[in-house]
Amino acid sequence: MFDVQLLEKIKFFSDFPPSAKQEIARLDSVFKKFPANAPVINEGDESGSFFVILQGRVSVYKKPNVNPVGELKPGAIFGEIAFLSAKPRTASVVAAEPCILLEFDRSVLQKLSPDVRDQLKDKLIVLLVKHLNDVIDLRTKETFGLSTANPHEAEMIGNKIEVKKQIFSQEGYLIFYLGNGEAMIENTVEGTKNKVKMVELTEQIPGKYATAIKQANRDPDDYLYGQFGDFGGYLVLKAARHAWKSTLAAIQAEKFDQTRRNNTFINRGSLQQS
Repeated sequence: MFDVQLLEKIKFFSDFPPSAKQEIARLDSVFKKFPANAPVINEGDESGSFFVILQGRVSVYKKPNVNPVGELKPGAIFGEIAFLSAKPRTASVVAAEPCILLEFDRSVLQKLSPDVRDQLKDKLIVLLVKHLNDVIDLRTKETFGLSTANPHEAEMIGNKIEVKKQIFSQEGYLIFYLGNGEAMIENTVEGTKNKVKMVELTEQIPGKYATAIKQANRDPDDYLYGQFGDFGGYLVLKAARHAWKSTLAAIQAEKFDQTRRNNTFINRGSLQQS
């Protein structure tokens, strides 16, 4: 059994009951030690675990940068986007000094009791939404948060209100998150607007779109392509990839939480009727 005192020092576990911390500490396999300069995750990998730093620091790298774009200290979480969305890693992480990390994947979660598993997932959802708030440059004073109201009522209200938050801006190219999984792509130079459904983007741009980009004296390699069912295709700058993926992950986390709230609300109603 690992020293539970390590968990006591981390804010992430501050509201976990002692029994939950003891349960996690008994899972020796989740405690990973990394020497200095050892890679933890690599950008582009399809591994799906998330990590909590217990001791030491790690450096974050993002291509094409050769220098770290950030540093994480004890208590920090990373890898949560890949864990939630099952998509490739968006950055590389290397141990800046000897580290002790907690690594959680879906198989590990199944070894935990339902209460501890749900508490971990709830904390992860809150962190993902906070992560979205960190990358969004808000043009309004509204915040992207989780509702504690009746989920059915909140959903009805949400469908009537358009929330406009800027998540990307570069040289007149703007992307706003509108809520309900939709975004507005604006080109202030050309005066165009395109309301789209936020979906995973691909580098495989259809011929007619690539031709149109070239005719506008631009490079197709600078763009990603999106398509939603019969919904028309659209283009997104590759520079916006990180903000787009972070928003998708937070949307997925919000949907997960909304489903859980719906189930809780329905179950409570069933208990009251019985």
